[in-house]
This record gives sequence, structure tokens and C-alpha cells, in this order.
Amino acid sequence: MSIQVAIVSADPHHWQMLSSLISGCGLLPFRCETLAALTRVVGQEPFRLAICDEELPDGNYRQLITSLARLRRSVPVVVISPVDDSRSYLNAMLAGAFDYVALPGHPTELERAVAAALTEGFDEPQPAALVA
Repeated sequence: MSIQVAIVSADPHHWQMLSSLISGCGLLPFRCETLAALTRVVGQEPFRLAICDEELPDGNYRQLITSLARLRRSVPVVVISPVDDSRSYLNAMLAGAFDYVALPGHPTELERAVAAALTEGFDEPQPAALVA
């Protein structure tokens, strides 16, 4: 069974880049363009990680983190953003994000964040591409 990763992004370029990266790690990406779309599938899709654009058409990553907590889904959220500064990183961490990665500049940082999010606190075997 493949581990599913929710990619919450309305940007088709982000989806293509993230989908390729996630698939290359042996994971199964699925796309939600909005917070509302992700909320509709929370009970149907057994995803283990959410990767979210900093801003979405109907909200932002803070609202995603709050929604997952309200729905009692303990899912790490990795925030992606075009902004690469310490204030944005700190704000995301204080909001409860697992990590914050500036893209497109740091795809290897995203791979590291995905591996860390999926391995911390889980006893299940991880895909070989993530255990390196």
C-alpha cells in the first residue's frame, strides 16, 4: 500500500513539481485545490502528510492546520512558499506546521521535510526512497 500525500495547491505548476517529487519518493500524491476540497476528502483518503501552499483561494495553511485539528486528524503539514525568510518560517512553526520550505529554490529541503514528517512517530516501514 502506497502512502498518500495530500498536495493542497491551486497552482498547476506547483502540482506538477510536487507530484513529480512525491512520486519520485515512492509516495502517492493526490491534489486538492482548496481547503474545502481537502475537508471533503479527510474521512475518505487515508493521507499521512499534507503539503500546502502558503496561500490558497479559500484560506491559508493556518486554516488547514486548524481544520485538521478540529477533525481530529493528526497529519503533519509542510508549508511551501515563494518567500524564503526567517519570519515566515517562524510564523509557520508557531502556527503548528511541521516544516516550511521555500520553493522552487529548495526541492531537496522539501524531500528532507517529507522524509522527516513521515518517519517521526510512525512505526510503519517507510518507502526505501525515504530511508537513506
